[in-house]
Amino acid sequence: MARKIIVVVFVYIILFTHPFPNHGYQEQKIPVLMYHHLAENINNNTVISPNNFENQISALKAEGYHAISAQELYDYFNYQIELPEKPILITFDDGYLSNYEKAYPILKKYDMHAEIFVIASRIVHTKNVYPKEIAKMNWDQLNEMQDYITIQSHTWDSHYKLTSKNGRVFGAIYGPSYINGQLESQQQFEERVRHDLLYSRQIIKEKLGYEPIAISYPYGNQSPATIQIVKEAGFKMGFVIQNKSVRMGDDLFSLSRITVNGHDTGPELIRKLTTQ
Repeated sequence: MARKIIVVVFVYIILFTHPFPNHGYQEQKIPVLMYHHLAENINNNTVISPNNFENQISALKAEGYHAISAQELYDYFNYQIELPEKPILITFDDGYLSNYEKAYPILKKYDMHAEIFVIASRIVHTKNVYPKEIAKMNWDQLNEMQDYITIQSHTWDSHYKLTSKNGRVFGAIYGPSYINGQLESQQQFEERVRHDLLYSRQIIKEKLGYEPIAISYPYGNQSPATIQIVKEAGFKMGFVIQNKSVRMGDDLFSLSRITVNGHDTGPELIRKLTTQ
């Protein structure tokens, strides 16, 4: 009898612990691409021409890549869903107007989803509020794009660098930093960052009707303290920049993204993805 009970328990664990089989999960690579701004005749690590962007998206589509959402990636990591073959996550940082005017029509044309991590304080209704910065989108435009775009957080207003207590310069949410010549305490740092992140989630929910689940750390900088605050603020995922694909088992709060070079042709991008 005891042996029969052990067998039944073992079968239950095999069948019901994970709703989907583990086979292939560890081997599946998921590239997470990082874009920023689109502009005519400019191609580098942060800017890509609309023509080159379309060539890359067209090549991904022709190669059989399926653009997934951050929510789908999260569900996959938690054994809630299976992903299609050749999954890819397309992301943009900052919230530039060019994402709406140039990238969005191309994504629709090729039926490809993307995520945009916005600096929420820069998403406004009045043009040229920040005349020294590249123009950003407004909330109406973000709402319009919800059929192919999901908005995530790039902080409320912490996309800048500060000098840390050891004299090195990091993104503002990395750790205690010098502000107006004074080194903040650990508590002051945590309160500053927590307020920023909570407000970024709040304003996105107010304007778009949902709370973001993911954050991309400004400049890719994060620390254990940052991650703890991110978790407390309600985020489920965080993205850094390590130029490699993600796999099952990776830390959900240190997921790598791949910086896309605007110079790359579609075939060149495909070749790079096969090695990362």
